[in-house]
Amino acid sequence: MIDYRAFEEQLFTKWQSRSQEMEDGDEFVPDGLLYRGDFFYDEWGNWERRPGDEVEKWTYCPMRLLIITKDLNDEEPWDIRAETGRKNSSGKENVIISASFYKNLMRWAYGLLIVNEGKAIPSFEAVNQQDVYQPFYDEKPIARINCKKQLGGSSISPQKLKSYLNRYQDLLLEQIRFYDADILLCCGGSDLIKDFIHENYLPDLVYVNDWMYYSISTNKLVVNSWHPCYRNDTHQNMYEEMMANYGDFLEKYPQFIYNHR
Repeated sequence: MIDYRAFEEQLFTKWQSRSQEMEDGDEFVPDGLLYRGDFFYDEWGNWERRPGDEVEKWTYCPMRLLIITKDLNDEEPWDIRAETGRKNSSGKENVIISASFYKNLMRWAYGLLIVNEGKAIPSFEAVNQQDVYQPFYDEKPIARINCKKQLGGSSISPQKLKSYLNRYQDLLLEQIRFYDADILLCCGGSDLIKDFIHENYLPDLVYVNDWMYYSISTNKLVVNSWHPCYRNDTHQNMYEEMMANYGDFLEKYPQFIYNHR
């Protein structure tokens, strides 16, 4: 079995070293395969999660999802792999998914992955229930990485994001290649993330529609999405547009859901 944890730690060491050379700051944000161990509620009122069987799940998963976002918007760095999506200070017995970022990611992940279980793409009404999307996201093997691994703010300009993509291109590409995901969900970045994938990883990527891009040789799908916190549309419209275009892709390339490991 591939040692994903050893790879991540080696990659982070190289990334932090370059970050210091580039004087990009010391506030490094680890990411990668999301932990699938126990949840716990710490003494400060924060939800946390321990490592579990995420490596085994990822190894044998029939359809792998890699979520690629820009950077972490927070006041201090923390390990993305331990994310829970739960609202802190909500009480140990009160699991609340309140942030739009996580609600959208969880719904999108459900819609994209459920077809591999022989089910139809669900409607927004069917998936827009916390007891549907939250346990699904909690248990499925999912990788989530940031292009910029230094702490960020509420926004990052396309020019700044592109400069980070250029400076850390080889390391980011190494990480993306290593996970060997089947669906790469590119969230925001004004096409920069999707274009980075096309130019450096999947050169035969072809346009299917405004959301979906497909590499026939590798049977990999790139979804070019809004950022999960995008405010100029409703959650329902974003979900329905993504899934309508996903359905269009599956009609054109039905082999996609059958040809994975």
